[in-house]
Amino acid sequence: MVYLSKVTSRGQVTIPQELREEDGIDPNDYVVVRRVGKSIVLSKADIRLDEITASFEKEARSKGITKEDLMEELQTVRNAKRK
Repeated sequence: MVYLSKVTSRGQVTIPQELREEDGIDPNDYVVVRRVGKSIVLSKADIRLDEITASFEKEARSKGITKEDLMEELQTVRNAKRK
């Protein structure tokens, strides 16, 4: 079956309900957007927060970045945005 969806002025596209149900795409899920030739392909993203966190922690440790370093930088950025 072929579906037709309209792109909004903000670049948003509705994935038809039947396809969302078939692929288990729920509100707040992420999708992967790829270019395949002249086509754009959407697929459900298999993102696992624990894997992302573990990868981030490993990278931070390898660079000697501590939680305190991150919290200090976060506060610096927040203060800069307030100005």
